[in-house]
Amino acid sequence: MIKAVNLFVEVLDNICLLEDFEIEIDSGYLYTIIGKNGAGKSTALKAISGDIKASKGTVYFDESCLNQINLKEIAKKRAILSQKVTLQFDFKVHEVVALGRTPHSGFFNSINDQKIIYECLEMVDAAPLINRNYITLSGGEQQRIQIARALAQIWTHLKEKKPSYLLLDEPLANLDVAHQHEIMCLLKYLCKNNVGILTIIHDLNLAAQYADIVYVLKNGKTIAKGSPFDVFTEDIISNAFDHPMSVVPHPKIQCPLIIASGG
Repeated sequence: MIKAVNLFVEVLDNICLLEDFEIEIDSGYLYTIIGKNGAGKSTALKAISGDIKASKGTVYFDESCLNQINLKEIAKKRAILSQKVTLQFDFKVHEVVALGRTPHSGFFNSINDQKIIYECLEMVDAAPLINRNYITLSGGEQQRIQIARALAQIWTHLKEKKPSYLLLDEPLANLDVAHQHEIMCLLKYLCKNNVGILTIIHDLNLAAQYADIVYVLKNGKTIAKGSPFDVFTEDIISNAFDHPMSVVPHPKIQCPLIIASGG
């Protein structure tokens, strides 16, 4: 379990980006954070991962304080996908995915690592790109390669169905609608294999369809949390986004359907 307790993140001039944020991420569940731009979503994910230091509060990983655990050991069972990943070098796709194997094998990939790399690319529908130059790919293709890199990092725990975790900041960025649903279906499959996933999603209907637990942030504060049916109400969502929203039952599947009013 990853557990964050009483997290505060402040910057200069006592501006609070995140206030009293708490979450428990259990393996086997898909958690999403939603909210308008600047609500504190990425700040929360970075504080949980340790990428930024919280002004107050504690993050626990398997009941130990995050800052007291060997980072290499954490990296074998917890992978992070940042909102922006920039690579300027002419890496081949398989070399980018191989970065996920670094905590396990260093920079020398075994035959088994090569097999893992290919299998991870297959899982994100990118195996034909394995020898392409990464920087020549489209934004959506690059995003899928980065997801494959994260999968390669936790692969050992995943295949043994041991608890592992993915922290994903906007993993659906630049993806077409088909690949958005394919990736969300993949995340649900991973949850069934004992992976706990925290992800930031902007598409409210994707969050409503796939998430187990939804956290709604506004101005750095959690204003709602619970199942999609608990959270996706007209009052909560309209308040969170400062925009009128309608919520109706989805005509095809068992989840809410969120409709933003124009004008």
